[in-house]
Formats: sequence, structure tokens, C-alpha cells
Amino acid sequence: MNSKLYIGNLSFNTTEDGIRQAFGAHGDITDIYVAMDRETGRPRGFAFVTFSKAEEAQAAIEALNGSDLDGRSLKVNEAKPRE
Repeated sequence: MNSKLYIGNLSFNTTEDGIRQAFGAHGDITDIYVAMDRETGRPRGFAFVTFSKAEEAQAAIEALNGSDLDGRSLKVNEAKPRE
């Protein structure tokens, strides 16, 4: 398993700080990328979080998949490599 996670079904009001707060409890975060719409500048509803260790990423998946953040049920899983 790699240490990069895909976070889906994010509220448009969720900020990078909010993501860092929720996921930081499960390990050392090295990077957060919140996808933004080029035309409107608004978040697109998903993000990527990278942990320093794969074990921390797995712990975050188990703890946060299906949990509530800003009124939305998160979908958390391992990020797939781009093709």
C-alpha cells in the first residue's frame, strides 16, 4: 500500500486546515492537495492526503472512511496512480 489517500465527497466548505485537523490525528501528513475548479475557483469536492508512512494512511482509512466531515460522509481510500 502507498501512503497517498483519495478523499471523496468533501463539502465545498471544507478547507485544507479542516482536512489537516481530521487526518492529522492518524499520522504525520506530508502533503494535502484540494482539487479546485479552474473556472470558478471553488473546490471540486475531493482531495489527496499523503502520509509519511503507509501504516498511518491505513489507520486513517479505517478510522475516517464513512465518517462525517462538514456534514458530508467521506469516502477515503488508497489513491490510484495516474494512467
